[in-house]
Amino acid sequence: MSRPQRSNWECDARSQADNTPVPTISSVQQRSQKSKQQQRLRGSMRSLNDIHHLPPLRPQSTATQQQRSAKIAIPRLPRGEGTSTAGSPVGEKHRVTHACEPCRHRKTKCSGERPTCKHCEDCRITCHYADGKRDRTRKQLGNMTWKAEEYEKLLRELSQRVEAADQILIRKTLEMESTPEDEDGISVASSRRIGGVSDLYTGYREAHDLEFEADGGETRVSAGVGSTGSLDHIHEDFNHSAATRATGFMGKNSELTWIQRLKKQTAQSSDESEKEASAADAAGGPFGSSLSPLNESTYHCDDLTILVPDQVDPHEIPPRPIADALFQVYLDTVHPAFPIIGKVNFISQYQRFSDNPHIQTGSSWKAILNLIYAIGAKYSHLVQVEWQGDDRDHLIYFTRARMLGFNADSMFGHADLQRVQITGLMAFYLTAINQVNRAWTLNGIAIRHALTLGLNLKNESKSVHDVSKEIRYRVWWALCSTERLLGVMTGRPMAIIDTDCSVPLPLPFDEEGLFPGRVLDLNDPAAQMLWRWSSQDSLSPENMTAAISTPSSTNSDNRMKASPTEMFGQKPLVDQNQGVLPSNSLYFFHHTKLSVLTSQVLDRLYRVGTMSQSWAQVQRIISTHESKLERWRAGLPSVFDFTTRQRDQQFHRQRVSLGFFYYSTLTIICRPCLCRIDRKIPNQSGKAKNFNRDTAAKCVHAARDMVDMLPNEPNSIGLYKVAPWWCLVHHLVQASTVLMLELSFRSTHLPTEVEQILDCAKKAVSWLRSMSEEDLAAFRAYKMCDEMLRKVAPKVGRDVDSMIQPIFRPSIPYLGPELEDMHSIFATSSTQISQAELSALSEIDFNTFMETMHQSGEHFQDLSFQPYMFTYYDEHMPQISSPNLPT
Repeated sequence: MSRPQRSNWECDARSQADNTPVPTISSVQQRSQKSKQQQRLRGSMRSLNDIHHLPPLRPQSTATQQQRSAKIAIPRLPRGEGTSTAGSPVGEKHRVTHACEPCRHRKTKCSGERPTCKHCEDCRITCHYADGKRDRTRKQLGNMTWKAEEYEKLLRELSQRVEAADQILIRKTLEMESTPEDEDGISVASSRRIGGVSDLYTGYREAHDLEFEADGGETRVSAGVGSTGSLDHIHEDFNHSAATRATGFMGKNSELTWIQRLKKQTAQSSDESEKEASAADAAGGPFGSSLSPLNESTYHCDDLTILVPDQVDPHEIPPRPIADALFQVYLDTVHPAFPIIGKVNFISQYQRFSDNPHIQTGSSWKAILNLIYAIGAKYSHLVQVEWQGDDRDHLIYFTRARMLGFNADSMFGHADLQRVQITGLMAFYLTAINQVNRAWTLNGIAIRHALTLGLNLKNESKSVHDVSKEIRYRVWWALCSTERLLGVMTGRPMAIIDTDCSVPLPLPFDEEGLFPGRVLDLNDPAAQMLWRWSSQDSLSPENMTAAISTPSSTNSDNRMKASPTEMFGQKPLVDQNQGVLPSNSLYFFHHTKLSVLTSQVLDRLYRVGTMSQSWAQVQRIISTHESKLERWRAGLPSVFDFTTRQRDQQFHRQRVSLGFFYYSTLTIICRPCLCRIDRKIPNQSGKAKNFNRDTAAKCVHAARDMVDMLPNEPNSIGLYKVAPWWCLVHHLVQASTVLMLELSFRSTHLPTEVEQILDCAKKAVSWLRSMSEEDLAAFRAYKMCDEMLRKVAPKVGRDVDSMIQPIFRPSIPYLGPELEDMHSIFATSSTQISQAELSALSEIDFNTFMETMHQSGEHFQDLSFQPYMFTYYDEHMPQISSPNLPT
């Protein structure tokens, strides 16, 4: 029962009796609250006594209290749905280990029943339980383990398709083992990865830093801010006149567009005008709107005709000494870099034809022979040999080849290997005489024919001999080499898509070492390499490089297999200590690899798709390909190292050729940064600015290094004998234009090297002057570069008055309607040769070559009498036929 409440008068009477003051209303409220708290406390104690069935609290003795003060284990409450013996519910008192998801989201207490808890059952909610923390961790660990295994499997597969350096990086990454973390929480494995493996790719790391750490304006501007400008539109009508059609469109990697830019730069006489022009470009002004017409900046000879009167006899041949000399010139100077014919096969056929000129031959074979004569005749004029013919004789040979193998009927005929060789040789000849517009068109036709024959794919046919397959591979790579050279010279898209090619790289062995009739000896290191090569499904350039660099022995299982290749003779091709022995084919192998890299550079930096990328992405592409180029140079054999002086003279031409090609490619890679780019990118980061400046400096240094390969005293004849004479003018114009561009920018990227840059530019121009005595394209290039150099020198406070004054000479006479009888040309050329020289030329007989081949094996014993022996392995190679010879 509740206690009766006292009235106010009773409280007043009691307080008066006790002589105490009358409590106020506030004190009464405090007492009331205190009494309520005491009541709640007593009620809690009663409930606790009821639950544990304890008797009411009563006074106890001291002994009993000490006994109860000891610790007593409290039994756990049951977690089931039942109740206590007293009938009180227990299910609401326990805590479940794992609540269902609806209760977790609603933040309500879950009873934990499965499959449906009481709360979800009462609320008619779909009840479900998710994985617990431990289960989730276990599943995540299993998933990560499965992913890691799949990633490792993928990396192992990719390692067979990437470059050698990338293979090393993948292998080291897969070999890494996890290690305990150090005190700072960074594992030793991650530390080793940062400081070790990634050092192989310094260029890649810097490129990624540029992309992911760059927070400046370079990430918000397009690639058009570089020197390339707009790549997706033109500002000139190339169908306007005959002159514009002869030149045609030239892309931004062509030196002709660089000359265009140089002319515009030299026309700006003050810094203010340069800043205004840069501001206009940055604001979106047309890059080419203020440039001079492109045909005014060309030095090529596409405006000259190559047609001759129809009275040319297509079956006429030059005298034997002249023919042998022209053929030998081609084999020595052109064939190592352009192996579009089967050398051994064609030599045997040529000797048989020379011994018996009346033998019946196909028109296609004679067309190929006349194109070889034309190329050799052009070289003979450049080096000014005494037995050279008329200035127009190479055009006569070309006309004969055109009449025999590129007439109206053949143009609409179906593709065959001879037609591929004819059009490819025509394109090379036109490149040598600087008719690049026509050369680009013809080489595209040759590639179309080659694609029709499937030369871009690896040949697995059992009906084609392995030697024939190798020769066809070299035909394809020769066409690719010319196509990429023309792509650099013209800046136009190429007819080759690398992803559509599976043809293996050419073997690094000369053709004289590959002939049928011998069983492959697997104990020979060269044979072991060929075994690995022929047994692979596909051969990447990197795998072939690894095979060449480190010859290894095959296992015993491979020795027991039958050889798929029977093409090796007695001549050693591989040194046990040095790897593959130096040869022209080894040079062509490395030349082809560089050609493939150049194609990638043009595709990534100078195509329309580049405009959709930011300048930061372009910086990454530049850095990546620059690293690839340096790895290519580091992988060259020492005999082909063009950066050091060597006593070896046997491969001097190959070293010079690779040097020119390397510096040309490096110039193209770095060229986008050689401009006033900092004025076009607002708020550019400091790292991006340093990258632009350093890359522009590398571009200028590459041009200087190219010119430094030449002697200080110009000697054009000597240079033609040891360099790629068919594209020398292109390389020199490319280098001199880059040097003069830096001078036109007032040497802003290399302010301390003004004198060296100017002297190097003078040297390049003086070499063009020396070469212009026998080459019309060199003469045009010299006049143009000399004029530009005299304009840019004052921009850096220098003058070039001490230079030799320009020369003035008439253009080399080309064939026209007034041409006299063709027979007089060769009659004159024959009478110009002395009797002693004729005797010397007669000694250049290919019997000497055959005698050398005699020494390499018995297989060549009767070769001079059986020229058809080398025709069976490729029925589509040029052949000669005769009633007395089997076909």
